Amino acid sequence: MPTHNFAIAMIAEEHDKALVKSLLVTFGDRGDNQWTYTESEADADVVVVDLELFAQRLPLKGAKFGSIVVSYAAKMPASPPSPFLMTKPVRGREFVKLLERLEDVFKADEEDEFAQTQRRIVL
Repeated sequence: MPTHNFAIAMIAEEHDKALVKSLLVTFGDRGDNQWTYTESEADADVVVVDLELFAQRLPLKGAKFGSIVVSYAAKMPASPPSPFLMTKPVRGREFVKLLERLEDVFKADEEDEFAQTQRRIVL
């Protein structure tokens, strides 16, 4: 089975980035799916955005086409800009569930309209 490599970037404070990097060390090796951290939004498949501090950066001009934005906040707004959410501070179980959802979207068949919509939502 082929290995799929996915990269996550984050627009957030350094302590939040450090937490996600730590979670990726623990949970990033998922068998045929490998998750890593990148500092570059342009190289990321997923960009996590702290809505409390950096919502004004949306939409992401420098992100690669097809990347997915994950909203990150202690309390989510009534209408978050993305269907993918991560609450502060993120916990291991929530993080793994998020990775599973993202993998489903990235690996979905091109005929899967839901997955295509999720990819188009961000840019």
